[in-house]
Amino acid sequence: MKYISLLLFILTLAKTPLLADQKPWGIIEKSKKASQSLNYKGIYISQNGPELKSVEITHALHGSEQFTRINLLDGQADEVLSHGKNVVIYHRQDNNVVIQKREQHHLFPAIFSGDISEIKKYYLLSFGASQRVAGRMTQIVNLTPKDSLRYAYSFWLDQETSLPLKMIISNIEKKILEQSTFNKIQFNTVTNLDWFTPTLDPLDKYLIEDSITKEINLNRFWRANNIPPGFKEVNFMVSKMAGINLVGNHSVYSDGLSYISLFVQPVRKGQKPQVGDLSFNATNVSARYYKGYQIMAVGSVPLKAVRNLIDSVEF
Repeated sequence: MKYISLLLFILTLAKTPLLADQKPWGIIEKSKKASQSLNYKGIYISQNGPELKSVEITHALHGSEQFTRINLLDGQADEVLSHGKNVVIYHRQDNNVVIQKREQHHLFPAIFSGDISEIKKYYLLSFGASQRVAGRMTQIVNLTPKDSLRYAYSFWLDQETSLPLKMIISNIEKKILEQSTFNKIQFNTVTNLDWFTPTLDPLDKYLIEDSITKEINLNRFWRANNIPPGFKEVNFMVSKMAGINLVGNHSVYSDGLSYISLFVQPVRKGQKPQVGDLSFNATNVSARYYKGYQIMAVGSVPLKAVRNLIDSVEF
């Protein structure tokens, strides 16, 4: 009988992820470093609600700098080139190419941006089974929020490199809101930066839309009194509004996984401000009008989080 009990104990250990016996949060730190340091090229499928898109991504660490190129393979042949914190989007529209500059947001598979010790304060970590993704063995790691102000994340981490090969974002009812899954990936195939250029048609017309403004040390005229716990300001931009002698503010907050953008923009004469809430799968929008300004928050967080944030803005 004791041999049967021993056998059952051994089988139980065999089903337990090996990573769970190590420092649990160490695998998240390894995953963060993998997304920054590995050279890889692959194709993943991104699903946001009913919409599916195929995305080709190439990433390389050249010296101490990161370079990423993203090509959308479905619909418009848009491209994104990222170098460090600088992002340039090439969007084809009406036989033109609109060139937009943006600040870096960490996207799949480079999803971890903040201090892991901070993420640990607001999420519970657990391990799932081992599964194959893109022909490679992965370990499922779940991050469940400790409050109702953020979503749950599940990651399929490559057992060899710790890079996320699959990600699912779900709400408190466990409904899948967004997911991304590699179906093809190769490592150490990127050896130079010849690929880090956009594929542009010389016959196209190019329109530059520079929405990035320099970060300015200003005493902002507003304050937000109810920023969701764990969310810290990672960027603050001031822009001059066209046609009026006023400035608008754009502040970005992150908890190391999710982002919330808060806009405080003056409303032009004759312009109707937006008021109310909208939901687009994992993304929620909440807007109100306050003392001549449009206050709007957009984020991949529950509606409660963005609504509480805009309601707390005052000046």
